[in-house]
Amino acid sequence: MVIAAAPLLLQLVACPQRVAATADSAWQAYRADRIAEAARRFAAADSLCPGLPDVLAGRGFAALRQNAADAAERYFSAALAADSLNADGWYGLGLARMRLGRSAAAIAAFRRALVLAPNYPDARRQLTALGDVGDPLPPVRRPAVARMPARTHGERFEIRYGGGWRPFFVKGINLGAARPGKFPSEFPTDDSTYTSWITLMAAAHANVIRLYTILPPAFYRALKRWNDGHPDRALWLVHGVWAEAPPDDNYDNPAWKREFREEMQHVVDLLHGHAVIPPRPGHAFGRYTVDVSDHVLAVIIGREWEPFTMRRYNEQRPDQTRYAGRFLEVDRGTPADVWMAEQCDFLLTYEWDTYHAQRPIAYTNWPTLDPLHHPTEPTLEEETEARVRLGLPPVRGVREYNNDDQSLDAMLVRPTRAYVAGYFASYHAYPYYPDFMNYDSTYGTARSADGPSHYFGYLKELRRHHRGRPLLIAEYGVPSSRGLAHLQPVGMHHGGHDEHAMAAIDVRLTREIREAGLAGGILFAWIDEWFKHNWVVIDLEVPIERTRLWFNAMDAEQNYGLMAHYAGAATRTPELGGDPARWRALRVLQSGDSLRLRVGSDEAYLYLALETAGTRRAPAAARYLIGIDTYRSDRGEFRLPGVPGIGIGVEFYIDLPDSGGGRLFVAKTYNPYLGPWPGMGPTGLDPFYNFMCSADAQSDAGAFDSMFVTTNRFRVSRTGRMFPALGVDRGRLRFGRQSESSLADWFVDRAAGLVEVRVPWGLLNVTDPSSRTVLTAVREGPVIFTGPTDGFRFVVAGLSRSDNHVIAWLPAGAKYTWPTWEEPEWHERLKPAYAAMQKLWGSW
Repeated sequence: MVIAAAPLLLQLVACPQRVAATADSAWQAYRADRIAEAARRFAAADSLCPGLPDVLAGRGFAALRQNAADAAERYFSAALAADSLNADGWYGLGLARMRLGRSAAAIAAFRRALVLAPNYPDARRQLTALGDVGDPLPPVRRPAVARMPARTHGERFEIRYGGGWRPFFVKGINLGAARPGKFPSEFPTDDSTYTSWITLMAAAHANVIRLYTILPPAFYRALKRWNDGHPDRALWLVHGVWAEAPPDDNYDNPAWKREFREEMQHVVDLLHGHAVIPPRPGHAFGRYTVDVSDHVLAVIIGREWEPFTMRRYNEQRPDQTRYAGRFLEVDRGTPADVWMAEQCDFLLTYEWDTYHAQRPIAYTNWPTLDPLHHPTEPTLEEETEARVRLGLPPVRGVREYNNDDQSLDAMLVRPTRAYVAGYFASYHAYPYYPDFMNYDSTYGTARSADGPSHYFGYLKELRRHHRGRPLLIAEYGVPSSRGLAHLQPVGMHHGGHDEHAMAAIDVRLTREIREAGLAGGILFAWIDEWFKHNWVVIDLEVPIERTRLWFNAMDAEQNYGLMAHYAGAATRTPELGGDPARWRALRVLQSGDSLRLRVGSDEAYLYLALETAGTRRAPAAARYLIGIDTYRSDRGEFRLPGVPGIGIGVEFYIDLPDSGGGRLFVAKTYNPYLGPWPGMGPTGLDPFYNFMCSADAQSDAGAFDSMFVTTNRFRVSRTGRMFPALGVDRGRLRFGRQSESSLADWFVDRAAGLVEVRVPWGLLNVTDPSSRTVLTAVREGPVIFTGPTDGFRFVVAGLSRSDNHVIAWLPAGAKYTWPTWEEPEWHERLKPAYAAMQKLWGSW
């Protein structure tokens, strides 16, 4: 904000000199957020010398902060009557009118402020918030000379360099822009955020940024500034055109198709710096006047198309098997193949006719729709038939796509002579799913320079199919989540990696993409995004629209970023094995003769610290048991191992042995992953949502279970071969310092006399900590119920080394009730994967 830019001395010709000191002190109070004091001092200055524009503007801003918009409008109007060139006055008048609901008048005031002060960022932001995109742009003047900054050549990309062409291996990063607390369409709108991100990406030796959808104008301005200032380290853009699934799976639905094509035109226009996009729900908008087209490598349209929509569309259009377009042709393909070629041709035609430009194009594909045949991946119908032949129960209760039913084949699309930029194939391909990547025998025998690799085998077969055409892996990577969603034979799991392991795997995958002879890869992703969901946990992220407000360490999809978004404040968050003072700053909830329990929390974790009372000696017990009552003390289990009669019902208990290890157990009645339910066989062949809990009850400790979850369901291949279910115990706790492993769950600081524990909210069936919502019941079906909790209660038992009897006891005391929130607190930091990719990319 420019506030009070005009020198006061110029306004004091006929006023007492003490007005300057009073006004200056008023501004100081305002900037220090002492608004009532500022209002009094501005009023005093106004009484000493009425009509000074700067003082009147100050009264207006103070009135706004005191929610007096009517009074603020009067003050700003008076200031402008005295000085119509006061940019702050116009900005303040715009704020007052906006709060009074007069949008058109507010827009006029903000526009006037920008005329007077073109670099007034707050005025520009307010105009954007009001949906003002300014006047229409003049008509496009089509260049006389065609432009083609990039092309395909054989199986690689090339970029124009000097008077010729240079090979270009893609070293890219996918950019989603949703920060904590934001929905995916709530993009940053300031230049500084994108400038910082782009600078860091370039420093990592990336050469491509991929966007899924249109971002605000600020991104393109930042990209243009970087490329103009660093021509030898330019970042190329691979731009997407986003599409939601069409109604009734009809990709020819007139309204849906028209909207998709309008989005294609918007993308082309903004790349050439000639777009005025009006506000639309869920989309970026604004004036796009920066031309970045000279560094746009390619366009990729669409999304990971669901196979059932492809199947239905193919059934709706059985005769649509050929396409003859201006730039692309299909001699014989599926209706879906034809539709993809038609849409790509539409975009190419629009850019050529409007801007006389071409560049490579592709549509999004993924292994689920690849054109290869996978004998171990039957459809659900085929698997049911195979099971019947083997005398096994049919497939029921499984929510999963048919991953080898429909296909999209880029090799069926042929460029015409008019299209010289080149067509390519683009895949999102991860190493852990679908299961055919793990089970097809040909992939299991493959070896890269890093060792046995199913992923490398799949990439090589995919390349063989696309021989002669560039193959780009537009998404790949692994997440650094505590939660694990799918197991992979050589350890490239869907989650369950600490940040150092994530870095090593991302590097290996990148090397294998290059070794397989592909055109490059675009790593997923730049930042951790809290709004995302994964199949293992999505049913326990309720309300689903509030997931953006908290970080779920159990959700793999939230943890792919090179840039971590951690919960809490960087200066206060307790760290396992870190500064004991942060643990001792937690609230003392319960205290006894020899032991006290401290409790705290943030947007990701519940923090527990057991502290030896009165001294700094090491905790004396050989084993600690911590019972946790998360919902209603009259429910749950009333016994712990060796500790009968604990006084309250607990839903969980933590077992922390002196030898390390450690586990979290859940009451059977509170375990959403425990069956059997209809569709789940007694041997766990078809677990609910692909889950199976391994019962681990202990007769003297109440009915508790381990937190086992099936990550890979039991499968029967097309040939009748059976693949057993696989899973993990989510309740196993990793001992160690957080500085050594980002997945550490607990640590004993013997010097400080502390047992330190952090438990992810998602592991405690807290479905939304921001509103204190928890799982309340699981009924047959299963049906999951949630509701509010008024807090947690704890019991703690310390067991002796000699005979395992209780030597320390903290009975249930006060409840720990954490504050709810609507805006999360968070901090960011680059993960080790950033430095690892920087080193790898920098060596190529």
